[in-house]
Amino acid sequence: MFPRHRRIARRRLTGALLALLALTVPVALAACSQAVPDGPGSTSADARSGVKGVVVRWPTCPVEGAESRDCGKATEATVRVRDRSSDTEVATVRTGPDGRFRVPLRAGAYEVRAQVSGTARCTPVDVTVAPGVYTEITVRCDTGIR
Repeated sequence: MFPRHRRIARRRLTGALLALLALTVPVALAACSQAVPDGPGSTSADARSGVKGVVVRWPTCPVEGAESRDCGKATEATVRVRDRSSDTEVATVRTGPDGRFRVPLRAGAYEVRAQVSGTARCTPVDVTVAPGVYTEITVRCDTGIR
């Protein structure tokens, strides 16, 4: 009879661990997919405004006529956000493989820069964030194709 009690206790422990894992994993994944800014432009309590966008390598086809064709390719990058009023970095995030990012910020003026391996330079983007709105931008990184 003693081995039976041990099996029951083991099943209960296994069930409890699986339940805990089922609750913990979605929360951890959600936390990893969002930016966690710090500094004067950040807000952890109010994520209703900020900047979101995509980082692209551009152009990926010959430049002549590139503006009228889809010559950009989304890419992974490190994105840094600087508060222009205080000249301080308020957030650093890593894009997903699709080049997309989202950074919650207070209303204000910011500069968004990206860093991509293998490109000479990514053009910084000045953005003004309004309260309650996510401003959408595209950051272009020069591929050197001419």
